[in-house]
Amino acid sequence: MKMTLQNRTALAALLFALVLPLVPKVYASGHFATNYTNASLTGVYGYSSSGEHLGPSNPNSNTTNIPADAAGVMWFNGLGTFEFHDTADLGGFVIQRGTADNPIVGTYTVNPDGTGTMQWFSNGSNHTRAFAIVDGGMELQFGAADGLDTSRGVAKKQ
Repeated sequence: MKMTLQNRTALAALLFALVLPLVPKVYASGHFATNYTNASLTGVYGYSSSGEHLGPSNPNSNTTNIPADAAGVMWFNGLGTFEFHDTADLGGFVIQRGTADNPIVGTYTVNPDGTGTMQWFSNGSNHTRAFAIVDGGMELQFGAADGLDTSRGVAKKQ
């Protein structure tokens, strides 16, 4: 049986139609775009951060910037809410922020490229951290994004 050009075209179209659903879908475009969502962050992460709090912590201080560091755990629910508690050292004053039974609660948003922000209110101020998801969600790199301090940290999934 000799195939005509019309039959070969029809066969090629049929094969294309059968194979197309098997090709993985691409949900974004550009160098950095992928398909991250809030659901990309779930579970408990241990973290540490360090930097400086901008401005004096009390009116009697001559210090402009105060060294700060913290270590703790944070939990992401996959829906845009996170909780954390840690121990921080602010210029030699050790403070406990939240507890396992009464954590600080905030919100987070993940962009399609794996970057995002975390926001919460504590100690009379709103706080924001910008982050990037790395190592397939096993790690977060984050930094201050609120003008209150200059800090950076790393969180690793437990």
